[in-house]
Amino acid sequence: MIRRGFLLGGAALMLASPTWAHRGHHTLSVVEIAADGTVTVIHTLSAHDSEPELVELAPDAQPSVDDPDALKALEAHLRDAFTINGQRLDFFAYEAWGDDLQFTFKGKLDRVPQSVTVAYGLFPNSRKTGVGLVNVRINGVTKSLTFAKGDAPKTVTFD
Repeated sequence: MIRRGFLLGGAALMLASPTWAHRGHHTLSVVEIAADGTVTVIHTLSAHDSEPELVELAPDAQPSVDDPDALKALEAHLRDAFTINGQRLDFFAYEAWGDDLQFTFKGKLDRVPQSVTVAYGLFPNSRKTGVGLVNVRINGVTKSLTFAKGDAPKTVTFD
């Protein structure tokens, strides 16, 4: 009986291994639009998913988020590849802890929009088939979009 429990516990640990931890989403992007039209976007990525992309984004740098040139290339890619209602946002901040990378971008819309169109062109040359989850929040209401490689811009509408 103890042996069966040990085997089942071992199997459960194997299924919960780090290999399975990041299946599904390549990035999580949270878009917050304030009452004055200020837009804040926080992209959360994993270093282990992002570093292989640096080979394409920063061919003259080391493919590591520890390389300042590679990090700048990743920042520029996020700025250029992700737009809100056709607008690029300005880089604001970067934080890293463990395997998590967080890039914050800010911008300003003329007013709070009733519909928000997100263009998600992150890592177009990737060999991975990761999915990007985008949560758009206005006035405490959150709507989610899911993007796969090559998807056209998508729109969410708020009442």
